[in-house]
Amino acid sequence: MIVALGLIAHKATLKALGLRASHYGFAHGALHDLPGGRLLADSYHCSRYNTNTGRLTEAMFHQVFAAVAKRLR
Repeated sequence: MIVALGLIAHKATLKALGLRASHYGFAHGALHDLPGGRLLADSYHCSRYNTNTGRLTEAMFHQVFAAVAKRLR
């Protein structure tokens, strides 16, 4: 299980795993099944800018981890 906080982390994770970013588009709340049984979960980065502008709310952040927990069960 990998949680990517932001597009940069999403792309870096895919690059480190040797995977094509075009096959795994970034979207807040997206869950990507990766080769080898890995799961990549995307979230907007929890920066001050994203939280102050409402792009990422606390509830949205919690929803990502709730979805991850559900997949792990």
